[in-house]
Amino acid sequence: MNPKDYSGELWCDGEAIAYHAAIGDWSVRISEVRLIGEYTNSDGPYVDDYFLVFLTAPENGWHEASFYAKGRDQMLEVLSRSIEAHLECGLCNSTHHKSRIMWPPHCKDQELMEVLPPEKHSLWHRHTDSGASDIRLSAVARQAFEK
Repeated sequence: MNPKDYSGELWCDGEAIAYHAAIGDWSVRISEVRLIGEYTNSDGPYVDDYFLVFLTAPENGWHEASFYAKGRDQMLEVLSRSIEAHLECGLCNSTHHKSRIMWPPHCKDQELMEVLPPEKHSLWHRHTDSGASDIRLSAVARQAFEK
């Protein structure tokens, strides 16, 4: 069985967006969502590597769902009608880290996240650190919460 069969289920009833998956469930009211985005990483093809995000706040307001979740297209159709904006995924051919804001319109197609290179302060750090990068919301995404 393909691991992506476990990507969960995503739906929208016009009032709220909900996600059910083995890693956890969440639900958020559409009226609370301030930014919708998508991102990919290089973890595929055997695990999910493409995600939709619904942000209600810049800190602790991150609601993430696998792009491969059942019901994704129907959820996007209902959500598009609810926010009166066409939502379309645009990173389908990316195999490395890439991100994009889908909504609000004044931020559309801008970067959702910035990847910061790891800081290597000492020789010990350079040889023992995993090399993982820090990721944060882009300046454009942070500004969406100031309006």
